[in-house]
Amino acid sequence: MNIIIAKSAGFCWGVRRAVEKARKTANDSKCTIFTDGSLIHNAHMMKMLEEDGVRQSADPATLPPGSTLLIRAHGISPERLAMLQSLPINLVDATCPDVARIQQMALEHADKGETVLILGDPDHAEVIGLLGFAKDRGRVITSPHDVEALPAEISNVCLVSQSTQSMELFRQITQAVLKRFPEATILNTICNATRNRQGELEKLATLCDKFVVVGSSASANTQRLAQIAAGLLDTVVVDSAAELKESDFENVETVGITAGASTPDFIIEQVAERVKSF
Repeated sequence: MNIIIAKSAGFCWGVRRAVEKARKTANDSKCTIFTDGSLIHNAHMMKMLEEDGVRQSADPATLPPGSTLLIRAHGISPERLAMLQSLPINLVDATCPDVARIQQMALEHADKGETVLILGDPDHAEVIGLLGFAKDRGRVITSPHDVEALPAEISNVCLVSQSTQSMELFRQITQAVLKRFPEATILNTICNATRNRQGELEKLATLCDKFVVVGSSASANTQRLAQIAAGLLDTVVVDSAAELKESDFENVETVGITAGASTPDFIIEQVAERVKSF
């Protein structure tokens, strides 16, 4: 079995930066540190981080005074930051710089009195944070239909995107926004890592017979990647090598492997070795 692993597979730089910062903080402090929610959406990596002294906090308000809490790469709203700063704990900010840039864009355009349309998953931590920066001017949209359904009184509009959204969906949303609001400000805030990851799939599709997408079902960017892959080739989505089935690879000569932004290298390598054995 021939294997081609996408160059863009696995940790994006923002996730890698957050993981490294968490490990360094735990090592320097010589004690357990906590993260404000799951640092990354991958149970295998979270288990490894626990062994390094990094644990998820479900409720920072219950942490002992003097504890260290790390803000994850997804970022948080100004309101949540103020709440965390009011606690007797130490904060370490691991917000992805790409996300921080989008936060400032949302804030600046909201302060201009514009309605900030945010393309994203309503329940995703990054989107919740962006809504906070957009104040009462923010609205989350998920489809062109949402644009059509916006209230008639909306006029000045700015469009931003969750950093890991689908490029094709952003194109469709842009068309819908400009059709209804010709003077709208369009800010394509999908990060380069996501663009490269999604764009590389189209190239790999010409070289492979099948795709394997590696990542957690809890990872939104992995699920979007899987949808794009399935639109190009027959695709298998797995969280680990243990989920692979040899029967899924009958009459397959070349397999392309890619992975979500929260998938560690060692999981990708294990999947590749397993596929090679078929």
